[in-house]
Order: sequence, then structure tokens, then C-alpha cells
Amino acid sequence: MKLRRHFFLCLAAGLAVCPCGAAAYAQDAALQPIPAAACQKFAGQAQDATGFPMKASEDDFTDLTDGSDGRSCHISGSASDQAFAGPADLMGKLGKVFGDWRDEPARAAGGPDGAEKGYVSGNRIATIEVSWEPAPGVVCSDKQPLSACKILPQQKLWSAIVDIVMKPGK
Repeated sequence: MKLRRHFFLCLAAGLAVCPCGAAAYAQDAALQPIPAAACQKFAGQAQDATGFPMKASEDDFTDLTDGSDGRSCHISGSASDQAFAGPADLMGKLGKVFGDWRDEPARAAGGPDGAEKGYVSGNRIATIEVSWEPAPGVVCSDKQPLSACKILPQQKLWSAIVDIVMKPGK
């Protein structure tokens, strides 16, 4: 299940055609990544929490709660041969990195093969996405949902993505 969804500012506002000023508004409201040093620090904390390598970079980001766009501190990693009981287990480990941030339920979603959660601290927003798919060499039926695939936790390829942005004017 791919949890990350991208919406455009005008679509989020329910507009079929964007007025000319929408581009200027979106530019003024552009989300920014946290400073590179802070991003690297969070990547290290995420790596310690998950037990597998996490790489920090920058990426495009859309805030699904209000449609604002920009760039994020993008931290990602994946690993197989892990013993996570499920997405909630991995999410719980990553969530501890943001222990002093406020949990934001409007940014949460989940299912048997993935989960998403959001946190806020001042003008900073963090989203965490975790998911799994069968590791290379593991075969699951394409006629059933992935959650019906009976494999050991160690036979799953786990992925984790953390995006951290700063919102202007907050």
C-alpha cells in the first residue's frame, strides 16, 4: 500500500481551475526543509530507532492537511531480515524520535501493510510512513491482499520514510 498521496493546492481547495494568484500564494507559503545539520541528526536518531540504515536528503513534499507544497528533509531506509511484528511496531520505534512533539491524528492513516503518522512542534511538521512488501525471493499470491500473505516478519522488506518541514508564518 502506497500511503503517500500528492494533492495540488487548487485541488485541495476544490478549484477546477487555479486563478493566476494561486501560484504566487503557493510560492509564498512554500514549505522548507529543516536545516541540513538537524536533518542529519534526525536521520541518525531514526537509524538508531529502526536498527537499519537511514539516509537523509531533500525531496518535494505536500502537506495533505492544507495542500501547501515545498521541500522536506527526507529520511528514508529499508531493510529485510527484521523482526517487526507489524507496521505499528516499526511506527512505535520511529515515533519515539518525536517524543516531545505533539501527535497530530489528522495526519494518520494505516492498514495491515503500512501506516502513516504525523507530529507537530511549533512551525515544524514531521510525517512518518512505514510499509512492507515481500522480500526478494518471497512469493505471495496476486489474487489476495498483501496482508493475506503468510510470511515470517523476517521475510518482509520494510521501508520507512520520515519527512520534516518548516511552515512559514506559524
